[in-house]
Amino acid sequence: MNRHMPIPILAVSMLLTLPVALGAVETGTQASEPQPQAHNNHRGPKQLVLENGLGAKVTLWKPDLTTQPVTPEHGMFTMPKTGMDNYHAVIAERDWGNLKETVIRYEYQFGKPSKRSPSELAGTVKTDFEIIPDPIPREHYRYHSNETWGFLLRLHGEPAQNIPVSFESENGSQMKSVTDERGYVSFRLPDDFPDIVPGERDRRSAGFTITAETENAGITYQTMLTADYRVAPEHWQSTQLGLLVAGIGLITGGLIGRVKLQGGKKK
Repeated sequence: MNRHMPIPILAVSMLLTLPVALGAVETGTQASEPQPQAHNNHRGPKQLVLENGLGAKVTLWKPDLTTQPVTPEHGMFTMPKTGMDNYHAVIAERDWGNLKETVIRYEYQFGKPSKRSPSELAGTVKTDFEIIPDPIPREHYRYHSNETWGFLLRLHGEPAQNIPVSFESENGSQMKSVTDERGYVSFRLPDDFPDIVPGERDRRSAGFTITAETENAGITYQTMLTADYRVAPEHWQSTQLGLLVAGIGLITGGLIGRVKLQGGKKK
């Protein structure tokens, strides 16, 4: 491998904060302007932005495991509508001969029931070296801060053991780990959103990337998984629950006091 050649990095993210990225934004938004976190509405069509993607091949994997090629125009394309309900996988690949880059992102799209489990899509070999959510979030769920999630690394369909893995959030948090004998690694998503107001619902989200690199038979493989995570609901739910419990306690205490008072009067 020519170490003097700059290694371009493809990345899939909702917000274009990485220097080189294949990113997704809502149709009609400007790529240079970060949008409010309401863009995470799965029902809105998304545009994928491919930066520094010269020579990259983009493929859309559908829930039924069929594929279709996607051709960016001026580095952008709209997430194709398939009419199927469930997770889809967008994969960008670039082959330099002695260096193979891959980036994958799972996006939920609505449509007719596909009657397929998202674990089928996640478990299918889609590229040489890939990072797989294990498990993949359910339909109406999201990654949240303060949660621990697992991921599998697979090289040529086999578990990638003892591979260094890096985690980086859009908010600046960084973590490192190593896969076990199953190719498994886990990360606790950082609670790194600034200016959180306790008790106030916070709909913000940010992107994170998980990256890994390995060498096999003289070829260097780089892979990246990107996704978004949201503010942990515990920041407002715990406060609301505390207020609710306190309110119930006051009401209950008042009722008990009234019963005792009325009982005393009867005596």
